Amino acid sequence: MLKKLITILLLFVCSNVLAQRPQSGGWFSAQLPVSFNPKWQWHNDAGYRTLGTSTAALQYLYRTGVRYTMTENWNTAAGVAFFFTRTSFQKTNHEFGKEFRFWEEVNYKIEINNRLQLISRLRTEQRFFSATQQKDAYTAYRMRLRTQAQQQLTTKWSLLLADEYMQQYAHHKFLFDQNRLIVSAVYQINSSAQLQGGYMWLLWPDAPQHICTVTFQKNILLNGN
Repeated sequence: MLKKLITILLLFVCSNVLAQRPQSGGWFSAQLPVSFNPKWQWHNDAGYRTLGTSTAALQYLYRTGVRYTMTENWNTAAGVAFFFTRTSFQKTNHEFGKEFRFWEEVNYKIEINNRLQLISRLRTEQRFFSATQQKDAYTAYRMRLRTQAQQQLTTKWSLLLADEYMQQYAHHKFLFDQNRLIVSAVYQINSSAQLQGGYMWLLWPDAPQHICTVTFQKNILLNGN
């Protein structure tokens, strides 16, 4: 009888440990904006996020939309996004929940000098989650406020520091969702491509997480400029 109780207790503890959010992870993304002219741009962003330090996927995503530049300092964008997220933090679980989003944002950019740039972004999202074995289908509305500073160090290298706060309304509650503090080094490969690598301290309501981030961006110009 005692052996059975110990076995049940160990299984319970192990299952809870496996269900906890990993303390670290990797976020890899590719951004391929397509500019039709100085005003209009097609936004493209694809990402792969790992389950802890393994190469197993926690999430796949694709975001697309249209961006319009109003002035040298202001631009706005809107579009849709598709997310596929593992329904638990266990590698043995192969179920991915589907999420569809509408998103809208406005950006304000200011040049402090010829080396320092500040960008503020307000984004709203309407999130539609499909039913899974763990949860029923539901809808959420999220607001995101991001502030970013980028300092040019050399002709090739710059340093990026950003903070993004998120608040979400779901299940009849408007609560803190997450906060992201990001430090990245940016390498300008050429006039149209860059590579970013850095660290993100991601604060969830239950615990913090340490994320390694890598982003490749290639601007495609169709207007010949």
